[in-house]
Amino acid sequence: MGDIWEVLEGARTFLISSHVNPDGDAIGSQIALYSFLSDLGKVVSVVNSHPVPSVYRFLPNVEVFRIESTENTDIGSGACTRWEDVEVAIILDCGELKRVGENLAAKIRPRRGIINIDHHLSNRYFGTYNLVDADACATAELIFHLMEFGGIEIGRDRAMCLYTAILTDTGCFRFRNATAEAHRISARLIQEGVRPDVVAELVYEVTPYGKARLLGMALETLRLSLDGKLAYMWVTQEMHRQTGTGSEDTDGFIDYIRSLKDIEVAIFFRETDKGDIKVSLRSKSDLDVNQIAATFGGGGHQAAAGCNISEPLDEAIDTVVEAVARRYRSLSKLAKRI
Repeated sequence: MGDIWEVLEGARTFLISSHVNPDGDAIGSQIALYSFLSDLGKVVSVVNSHPVPSVYRFLPNVEVFRIESTENTDIGSGACTRWEDVEVAIILDCGELKRVGENLAAKIRPRRGIINIDHHLSNRYFGTYNLVDADACATAELIFHLMEFGGIEIGRDRAMCLYTAILTDTGCFRFRNATAEAHRISARLIQEGVRPDVVAELVYEVTPYGKARLLGMALETLRLSLDGKLAYMWVTQEMHRQTGTGSEDTDGFIDYIRSLKDIEVAIFFRETDKGDIKVSLRSKSDLDVNQIAATFGGGGHQAAAGCNISEPLDEAIDTVVEAVARRYRSLSKLAKRI
């Protein structure tokens, strides 16, 4: 962490980016990092391939985000407007650089290197400097520790961003990554002025009508396999069209599958506007879904992972469900022998 602090202190211009379809951890971590670097007098641009989901637009400083455009050769407004002006790029919550989006990744060529900050088991250590900890509950935990290391004051606004990131990435502290450290940090953030009831309400109790309709359609596709141990469902582009929704409106859908009684593995399939299939996997057993996702070019954590498959929806469903079933049966046979 010391070498990263030397880079932060020594450089002046920074780019912060995160993965496509950013979630609460990506958004919260980016804003907190932007905020304290700005306080240190740095010139910082925050650029993603996709906009901030509406559910996270209550966060302070959310207006700093810029969207990469193939039509615009500059980063955006602000003092650092040209890509060649960037000394250091900081990539958050990404296992590999291409996760920021192909067009954006091609533009990221900082003069002094890339800082990779992430908590995914599948991280490829692509940075010039890497702060990667698969035991961290969220990337926000690493940003918190970075601020602690540098003696940076947290403050209410940054605390709200970091708390939102941890809350969402631990599934409201329901997932196995809700560690003692996650709770310790959260307690500190609450001391800084965060109101957990308000954040939870803003994140989880503002469901748009269209999203509710989309969830209803998705639940109608719910299927079981492996004698009720595996459940999956899907969303198509036609469903999005009928409900007037987008990709961000499927956030949290897999949690409905995961919550079913006796389910050990949950899978959610979403047809993207490009025609490929985004697959999310969750495990409540010893089954390592990160390994399964890796076979399809994806990754993540042992209990939560994802990948993209360039196949028609029905073929993608058959392919992934069969892969999960094979791995699950192999694990069960091994357990019986032991």
